Amino acid sequence: MDALLEQQQYEEALQYMDERLALIDNMVQLARGDPAQRQAVATLAAALAIEDMRQQALASSHHQVVFKQLAQVGKANKAGQAYRMNSKEF
Repeated sequence: MDALLEQQQYEEALQYMDERLALIDNMVQLARGDPAQRQAVATLAAALAIEDMRQQALASSHHQVVFKQLAQVGKANKAGQAYRMNSKEF
């Protein structure tokens, strides 16, 4: 997911997260169906929870970067509009 976000492939990153959620759901079903697997699933779930928190922080960071870029584009558009309006007056 890190690489997908770095390359600004946001649709693919969302798909990756959906696949992770499906995997977690499958693990829950496995633990319910096979009590002998519960400890292994719990251990893996704990590791996934830690990784999930890291990925959420990373996604939030990318969200902020994209938002700032969009804000800059918006400011540039407003400046361009003001320039065009002012240049028409002369």
